[in-house]
Amino acid sequence: MDTEDLRKFLVIAKHNNLQQASATLNVTPGALSKVIKRLEIKLNTQLFKRIGRNIKLNQQGEKFRHYALNLVHEADQAISEFNGSTKNTVVNLSGPSLLLQHYLPLLLSQFNEQGFQFNIDTSWEGQAIEQVASGHAHLALVTEVALNESTLQSDFERIYLGTTTFKVVAAHSHPLFEQFSKGSLTNRELFQFSFACPSISPFCGVTRGVGSDGWRDDKVPRTISYRCNDFSTLLSLVKQGIALAYVPDFIANDPALKVIDVLDCNYTCQERLELVYKPSLATGWLNQFAAKVRAAHQRIA
Repeated sequence: MDTEDLRKFLVIAKHNNLQQASATLNVTPGALSKVIKRLEIKLNTQLFKRIGRNIKLNQQGEKFRHYALNLVHEADQAISEFNGSTKNTVVNLSGPSLLLQHYLPLLLSQFNEQGFQFNIDTSWEGQAIEQVASGHAHLALVTEVALNESTLQSDFERIYLGTTTFKVVAAHSHPLFEQFSKGSLTNRELFQFSFACPSISPFCGVTRGVGSDGWRDDKVPRTISYRCNDFSTLLSLVKQGIALAYVPDFIANDPALKVIDVLDCNYTCQERLELVYKPSLATGWLNQFAAKVRAAHQRIA
């Protein structure tokens, strides 16, 4: 069975749409239709349901996708072993933009050799987990909460990267410091100042609580004046001294921001962050990379 047909089949199965798959592969939808037809003739079974102009993997197609992933994996292993360094190894990494921006330098520093090509896919946690489960991504950077809520992670290997604690932050020019020069105030005093909040969680892409940023608005009410569906816009409001925000500590460490000490707030949002991959589809380089990341984290910890 032609491994190139299998690779194309996996892309079609990922999108369940010939037009999108053809754009990804830079081939015509007609050529991909022929790939499906060749595979279905070879297997003597139908792999997709045709729903109007759309297609969707049927039960047999889902079963065959598992075999296709393993066949392509074995082919890549053989090519890697015999081609040595003459062929680039493609690394597919997926996760939320906020986490990728912070952790990419650490992760990429473990690839200190030539011969790697990186495809970095910014996606919500649920999509990133699905990408690893289906074999379309080698690695996903996600929170422990998302992993524990997923039904797809039973055979994942998890690498703990650390815990982020959320902090209230403001720009050094924020009016708050005119009244509270040290940046320490009570919940009641905090209420007079406006917050900028994400309209959806910057990690999972869904609404979580009033502000979707982990703040316990049910316990400690605050004034939310700005809602943003883009985190960079939210940070712009904060850095211009217009609003406060509740953000992960790796963002709070920005020199342009100052952490606000809320004296009588007993609630703190924390997120455990993990890197995950699927051992059953791991090649030699991926196992070596995982060992390096674990060692690097132990040195930092």
